[in-house]
Amino acid sequence: MLRTMVKDFKEQSSRLGVSGFDSIPLFVELLKDKGIYPSFTTITDGVNEPECVVDGEDYLMFCANNYLSLSGDPRVKAAAKAAVDKYGTGPGGSRVIAGNVDIIEELEARIARMTGTEDCLTLPTGYMANVSVLQALMDPLFFGMPAKKDSGAIFIDELDHGSVQDGCGLTSALKIIYRHDDLEDLERKLAQCDRPNKLITTEGVFSLEGEILDLPAYIEIAGKYGAKLMIDDAHAVGIIGDHGGGVGDFYSRAGDIDLLMGCMDKAFGGTGGYLCGSKPLIDYLRVALRSSVLSSAIPAMMAGAMIESVNIMEDGRGLRAALFEKAAYLRQGLIDRGFTVLGRDVIPSVPLFMGDERVGMAFAEGLHQRRIFCSLVRWPAAPQGKARFRIIVMANHTQEHLDRFLDACSEIRDEVEALELADPVPA
Repeated sequence: MLRTMVKDFKEQSSRLGVSGFDSIPLFVELLKDKGIYPSFTTITDGVNEPECVVDGEDYLMFCANNYLSLSGDPRVKAAAKAAVDKYGTGPGGSRVIAGNVDIIEELEARIARMTGTEDCLTLPTGYMANVSVLQALMDPLFFGMPAKKDSGAIFIDELDHGSVQDGCGLTSALKIIYRHDDLEDLERKLAQCDRPNKLITTEGVFSLEGEILDLPAYIEIAGKYGAKLMIDDAHAVGIIGDHGGGVGDFYSRAGDIDLLMGCMDKAFGGTGGYLCGSKPLIDYLRVALRSSVLSSAIPAMMAGAMIESVNIMEDGRGLRAALFEKAAYLRQGLIDRGFTVLGRDVIPSVPLFMGDERVGMAFAEGLHQRRIFCSLVRWPAAPQGKARFRIIVMANHTQEHLDRFLDACSEIRDEVEALELADPVPA
């Protein structure tokens, strides 16, 4: 598909005599013709809920990251309303210029406590956290301090989120990609690198792979080579750990993570990003992180809502246990029906492997016809030939919802003539 598209683009852009900016309309037309351009679904009711309304039709939702169903929780909404009554709708500007808002500082203290870290800095989005922090860590703020230019190397898991990949492009650090969760490959590349300022990046939970990181192994290898460890814990905080603190809480090793990143649009049920670490590190980021210094803070009303979410998550063992029970039921139900489900761990993100994009697209259409909203993850979001669904189980999914999804999958497999059950992904 990719080779065909490149060939067609070259031929048509040459024939039309367009390039660069002027070739964008042609490029978009080709994306749509090849079936690569994604469809954008408009939801009018039940946003982030198991039952929603799409184009006037009732659907089941299985792709919203609202794991703990806190987005519509009455307690969280009441906290947002109380905060907007007191603080208004906006933060007033950059915190360096317009000042801090106390409720945002309270949220940061609560996130730090939940994750077992010393301090926290929030931002409007998780993307802003990842895309800016690498430059702040690996390059000098001014006059070669604290890190010299060209002194760093960032070791990136090949399946790290695209925001980390984007952030690497803003630094002078070497970008070194290691094979996914391959400690031997990572160690070999660490041993070959002579740059003094080394940073390993990975994720606490790989939601598209069905994996919880073996954190102790990464802590050990980072210590062996004098590297720092950064964890993107977006799909872990609120979900795993006795207090919902994420992968550090899960292994009781939070203090050994140098930098923890997360976002509030998943288990928290809101929006925003955050960075957690030692107090000196976070104090440095408050003045060095361009996406914080040059941007407004999160809205105070969101901070109010997210404090209530943290209250619920810290005391949410029962809520998490019920969620994992549902995820295990759905996962095993798919396996029992002969489907390939990726990963070694039960997590509330269930990766249903399709393989060939055409099979995945046919399956997606079958779900759509049955009024089930679950988006196919395919190239370029996933490697060619490794299309999959990321089925998100939420706390307020019912047994009936789960069974309806399982029955639909069985029906679609029987109805789609070209559909072949995918073999496990090769190692």
